[in-house]
Amino acid sequence: MKQRGDGRWSGHHDITYAAVARLYQHVAAPDRTVRGLRQDEYAAAVDKAQAYQDRPFGVGVITNFGGLGKSFPYVGLGPTTHSAYSNPDAQREHFMADPFRKGWDNLDTNAAYILEQLTAAHASPHLEFGHLGAAAHALQDSYSGAHAWREDSVYDGDPTAPVVSLHVFTPAHAVGVDDGRNTHSDEFDTPPATSGSTRAAVEATYRMLRSYELNRGSSLENALQADLGPMLQPSPAGVTVSLHPSREWTLERNRRLALEHGVITPGPEADEVARLSGILAPSAAPGRAGKQQATPRRPSGSVSRGITSEAVGRGG
Repeated sequence: MKQRGDGRWSGHHDITYAAVARLYQHVAAPDRTVRGLRQDEYAAAVDKAQAYQDRPFGVGVITNFGGLGKSFPYVGLGPTTHSAYSNPDAQREHFMADPFRKGWDNLDTNAAYILEQLTAAHASPHLEFGHLGAAAHALQDSYSGAHAWREDSVYDGDPTAPVVSLHVFTPAHAVGVDDGRNTHSDEFDTPPATSGSTRAAVEATYRMLRSYELNRGSSLENALQADLGPMLQPSPAGVTVSLHPSREWTLERNRRLALEHGVITPGPEADEVARLSGILAPSAAPGRAGKQQATPRRPSGSVSRGITSEAVGRGG
């Protein structure tokens, strides 16, 4: 997901500001502040921190290079640009898949990351908004079809739509190379401002911030688990990792794009549209989002409509 929309589509910035506006409608003190912060101050702090997750350049350490458990320092392009096969541990920051883990393991890791960031925010006042922003960014990414697919109720604005699959990011497609391993479909990076997935992301971010603000104290962790748990559940059929942009995956991508843009609505007719689109365009385009395959062996309630209103990378 990209950062800033243009009014017709929404990015992290727009979703963050809309969620904070809802927070202040329901939680602000009589003086219209939350913990002494005005709405614009709070929103700017969270937004700055979540945008940092998409930093184009950085310095750090890849802790599990190639899934081998080896550490390597890096200087240059930021972790949002790193291939999942080179830096699998960074994928949780964007609610994507480590290709060396099973689906359920990835979902547990991604959910744990969000909770860890929220508890760290409470424990580290001087770094509070940095952690809040990281949690907000990852949670919002979970509603982007480029990062994850949820059950179809997400297209009706349901923030509790269960997670169906997680995708894998490789940067080669950004320079026009199809390496056959990227399932981060860029077409989902600019969701319509009134789409169900955008509304679900706003509602989820609002619920997360509300839970954090209302439960600061010894009960915070339990409250967060209770409030965020329903938004981070696997589908009844489990969670898969989409490793390759196969024909079957492309059909599902096309169906979901049509749902997100309101061309079709969930139901049997949506499946027929996907089938027909596969006949007309049977092959996946390079770098676009296929059949969900086995994980490779490790080497050796709807909400109200509408919100007002990037370096080589995953766009969010």
